Amino acid sequence: MKTQEEINELKRQWKQDPCWDIEETEGFEGHHEELTAYRKHCEATWEKERQENLERVADSLGCPGNIKIASAFQGLLWRIEQLENKNA
Repeated sequence: MKTQEEINELKRQWKQDPCWDIEETEGFEGHHEELTAYRKHCEATWEKERQENLERVADSLGCPGNIKIASAFQGLLWRIEQLENKNA
C-alpha cells in the first residue's frame, strides 16, 4: 500500500495533466476505489465549471441559457486564437 503522501502526489500530478485513468496507475492498485472516486469528483467539478462558464458566455452574448450558441462562440474564439498563433 502507498502512503497518503504518495497518493496525494499522484493526485496532484494527475490533476495537472489528467490524460490517463488515475485509478489504473501501476503500483496504486490497492487504492482503486479512492482514486476512482477522486477522478469522478474532479470530472464533475470541471463539468460544473464548464457549464457555469458557458452560461456566463450566453448571458454576455444576450442569449441567456443558450448553451449551444455559447459553446459555438467559444469554439470560434479558440479557432481564431489558433490561427493567430500559427501566423505569429
